[in-house]
Amino acid sequence: MQINRFNEYRLARRFRVANRIVQIILGLCLIISLNYLAAKYFRRIDLTQSGSYTLAPESKAYIRGLVEPVNIIVTIPNDPEVAELKQIHQHLRKLFREYEAEGMKAGKAYINIEFVDIYRQRKRAQDIDNKYNLRQENIILVTMGDRTREIRQAELYEVADNQIVGFRGEKAITSAIIDVSAKDEDKIYFLVGHGEMRLDDVDPLRGLSQLEAFLRERNYILATLDLTMDENVPVDADLIVVPSPQASLLSEEVEKLRRYMSERNGRMMVLIDPGRRHGMEELFYDWGVLADDMMVEDIGPDFRAQGGDLIIRRFAEHPITELLVDYQITALFGLPRPVRTDPGSLKDPRLKVTQIIGTSDQSWGERDYKTQDPIKYDEGRDLKGPVAIATVSTRTAGTELGINIPGGRFVTFGNSDFIANNRLRAFGNRTLFFNSMNWALAKNSMLNIATRPLESYQVVMSERDLYRTLIYYSIIPGTTALLGLLIYLIRRH
Repeated sequence: MQINRFNEYRLARRFRVANRIVQIILGLCLIISLNYLAAKYFRRIDLTQSGSYTLAPESKAYIRGLVEPVNIIVTIPNDPEVAELKQIHQHLRKLFREYEAEGMKAGKAYINIEFVDIYRQRKRAQDIDNKYNLRQENIILVTMGDRTREIRQAELYEVADNQIVGFRGEKAITSAIIDVSAKDEDKIYFLVGHGEMRLDDVDPLRGLSQLEAFLRERNYILATLDLTMDENVPVDADLIVVPSPQASLLSEEVEKLRRYMSERNGRMMVLIDPGRRHGMEELFYDWGVLADDMMVEDIGPDFRAQGGDLIIRRFAEHPITELLVDYQITALFGLPRPVRTDPGSLKDPRLKVTQIIGTSDQSWGERDYKTQDPIKYDEGRDLKGPVAIATVSTRTAGTELGINIPGGRFVTFGNSDFIANNRLRAFGNRTLFFNSMNWALAKNSMLNIATRPLESYQVVMSERDLYRTLIYYSIIPGTTALLGLLIYLIRRH
């Protein structure tokens, strides 16, 4: 009898052990199944009214098209005691969570985010500097292979009336991802043969060696173009830069540039200085530009630096000058010449000319700058200020079906000194040239990502409302606790 009871207890014990093992296996299967379903059918839902946690469709499309991982390195320090830095990190971390989630494909991460404190993580900071030739602090570095793009802190926000009104980090980040992941690199030709400024020249006043390094670090292919040797503008020319010719271009050279701009919807940037005959009057006429043979004098107290440079403070609203206007950034020019809209261009409905830079109200365009001493304003002869010294021109190209499509882009500056080695260090100068180049290449119009407004919500509650809210939110956990206690008492008895 005892033996039978012992066998029964042993059988029951084995049954309980087997039951627990089966429960553990089923539990593990449930966990694994839920994780598998969550990974395969993962979906995030943004419940905010403004879509603060949702990437734009353009960003999602470009991220899904990535074939190689993109690394994003943030070197902006996170100091909780500095409200501005704390806010930047909050916005960036929220945005990067969306990029990381969208960049997960088949279990592989195509967007990798790293925050680096260059003051504490010295070894990591040194490795980044050695690998990417990082020369600035407080930036976001976007890389893919050997291609890099830097995003400055100022590019992350939209400013109005000296107040930050919006976060445009998504547009900056997605634009950088497009740049580093692009298969084709833009090729920029610099015209030579007329005493132009040269890329390999280290001279402080006329050299462009700093500009060459600046562009090569940003993955642009640079080359020189001699139109007396080449029958036509090369087919791989994405942009032609004419940096301060000291002698006139030949008529056949100008004709080659005119054909490139009209027949191939070309892109050009021309920088000309006072007192130099450039020979491009017909090309300028095609694009609605009037470059008078004058020199701009500016006696405005806030527009003249101690060294004699002209401080550029007046910018029109345009994608090229947006960052400069928002943050009131200035540029430094040498003495410029007027570059303004040709009144005759108003007759062409397909041509649009915009004056983007101007001098002060106390400036004028001096016509007799070569002979008059001292220089003074002559009513009726000189050009009264403010004087435009830079223009941008666009033309739509018609088709046989009567549809207008984007045509060429033409940028003209009445000064070249601002890109020379001794002035390119100025942040405003680099930004002005780089933005002009990207606008000419139509890079700034690839995205239609709206700036996100900075929203803050404040809940105003009375003491009675606060107690009522606490009661409402305590019902569920309180009920769960009571049920648990009831079950415990039942099992105990």
